[in-house]
Amino acid sequence: MSLSVCLLTRDEAHNLPRALDSVVGLAEEVIVADTGSRDATVRVARDLGARVIEHDWQDDFARGRDHALTQASGDWILWLNPDEELLAASRDVVRQCMANPQAFAFYGLIEQVERADQQKDFVAVTNARLFRKHADLHSVGRLHPRFEPSLEMLAARQGLMVFPAAVVIRRYAYLSPLTEDKLRWATRLLEKELADRPGQLHYLIEYGQTLLLLHEPRGHDVLAQAIEMVRKSAAASQPEVSTIQKLLDYVLTAEPAAYRGSMNKDEARSLALRWFPESPPLLWRMAEHAFVTKDYLPASDLLKRLVKLGRTGGYDHSQAFDPAIIGELAQLNLGVCLTRLGNYEQAERCLLPLLGHPRVGDQAGRSLAAAQILRAKKK
Repeated sequence: MSLSVCLLTRDEAHNLPRALDSVVGLAEEVIVADTGSRDATVRVARDLGARVIEHDWQDDFARGRDHALTQASGDWILWLNPDEELLAASRDVVRQCMANPQAFAFYGLIEQVERADQQKDFVAVTNARLFRKHADLHSVGRLHPRFEPSLEMLAARQGLMVFPAAVVIRRYAYLSPLTEDKLRWATRLLEKELADRPGQLHYLIEYGQTLLLLHEPRGHDVLAQAIEMVRKSAAASQPEVSTIQKLLDYVLTAEPAAYRGSMNKDEARSLALRWFPESPPLLWRMAEHAFVTKDYLPASDLLKRLVKLGRTGGYDHSQAFDPAIIGELAQLNLGVCLTRLGNYEQAERCLLPLLGHPRVGDQAGRSLAAAQILRAKKK
């Protein structure tokens, strides 16, 4: 079984060596579809052995991806973004996956590193990046394209399946910061996508949030439309799209003067617990609310869940977030909550391991000292 690795690029000369080096000796070919780079991307790609094809960019990632996929000659395709790399331990896993006669595609993990100074801290999200080449592979979506028909549907037509796999790709998210130019570029693509295919809840939520990042008040109106769509399906057992997590977070944090939605915060919390019980951002937001209102018992329960999710890795992998909220920040705040509840011994057990931590060590030390003083007074 042969493997083609495909990438879509524009001005990625600084990232390409890491990405392409990670598949040397694994891929029979590497295809770089370049969308008009003005830096040394094309030269770097060719120097590293990739086959470069030009793609006329038309504000459509789906077209770009499809153009790259049609050029692939391998039996299997691995999709990489330029700011990513396939981890070395996954190379043999990829080979094993391709040898599975029952498989059409595999979901792997994308480890998103958010900070250059914290390389070991990341959040893992799932994504299908390894799949068989097939004539019916077709992408839809100007931004964040998806396959239509889905990989699952294509697999079923052939009596095959889509499996999870221990294929790990690491994304260095801090190398692609959201500047104002990038946000306005994303806004343009989102507007075109919603004009092409109106009523897509996922894109409506992202469009509204992108407008708010640009400090454009009309983002609140867009999100109010999305809230109405969610309210109509609130009785469903499962959410329509995982991006609703971001919408509920917005409802929980929006300033009353700016908020234009019809869902109140209690409704949002109830829906969050029912639809997304393992979503760290939503659990963190609800714990934060309980803490601020001095409701320390539910706050501590939510923080315990976050700590457990961090230790087991059993959290919802559909959305990225700051890994500290299932790590040191969750443990620190749990220690503070337990202190307020008078559970001083438990608080000390939470806080002691954090001493010396570069991000929360000083605060943990102060909180530990306070717990120890209160414990001594209690005696």
